[in-house]
Amino acid sequence: MNADAQSEGFRALRNDPVLLAQELFWRWSYGLGFLALLFFAYSRLRAAVLLSDTATAALHTHDMTELTSAATVLLQAVEPLLYRTLAQIFVVGGVLWSVSSGLGRGMITRTLVRRYAADYGAAIAPEAPRWDSYIALKAVRVLMLLILVIGYLGGVLLATVADAAGPNLLLSVLILVSSLAVAALIWSYVNWVLSLAPIFVARDGLGALDAAVAALAFLGRNRSMLTALTVWNTTLRGLSATTITLVGLATLAGHSLLPFWLLAVLLGLQALAYVVVSDYLLLGRYAAYASLAVSELSGSAPPPPPVDFPLPPAK
Repeated sequence: MNADAQSEGFRALRNDPVLLAQELFWRWSYGLGFLALLFFAYSRLRAAVLLSDTATAALHTHDMTELTSAATVLLQAVEPLLYRTLAQIFVVGGVLWSVSSGLGRGMITRTLVRRYAADYGAAIAPEAPRWDSYIALKAVRVLMLLILVIGYLGGVLLATVADAAGPNLLLSVLILVSSLAVAALIWSYVNWVLSLAPIFVARDGLGALDAAVAALAFLGRNRSMLTALTVWNTTLRGLSATTITLVGLATLAGHSLLPFWLLAVLLGLQALAYVVVSDYLLLGRYAAYASLAVSELSGSAPPPPPVDFPLPPAK
């Protein structure tokens, strides 16, 4: 079943290349928008700070002591504005992510679920956009990521309090690692459920909360299958990242033999290749999840009633 679901996922991508184009489009739309937002924030911070000639010279020096000192003074000068700007970036970025991801993943999910329902002869809910449900699920994922960050910052605060009572490097490291591990563990499970939930919005026509509950039940029924799919896909992405990284290191090793523009183009193409390969594998995994979810409907359908054939009269 694992191999069947995995092959079905990549078969859907091969048969409909538009799915990968849609995935790349909504991800890049958000990525470029967020980069523009960061550039705007940087320009605002840069215009609000007047650097002295000494500080400017220190920021351009190779002396790490002077550079660190100048950076500390700069951060202290922009601290109030920095916090407000970061808060605005997180709010706007979270809204952009929820909308772009909700709409993009919603379109892809509806296409996959309808395709698998036709292939497997499964009865799904009548087609309905339910964009509010897709966006709400993505907004919850953003909120959970924020909780993860707050949990880690809470661990940093506890480590600071522990250091105030007396320097203890081992205790501080233990608190930081533990808080990060707990927050990451909770986030990974909740993120898994919320990433599966859009499938049940499209399959069963559910709202956001009911889809999350259905995804939780689906995860409980198919934990071993879903884990195998995830591990296999993660291994492939890790191998891809390692291969492209080694190629990038080899490119950097020969920088003296290449003009700067060619080096930049090669590194840019390698980064683009990783993005495309990673998104392709992630989308293939998501399509495998959808295949498994829709196949449940066809597999749980009641068998046809037996047909009674009249027996020939006894002689």
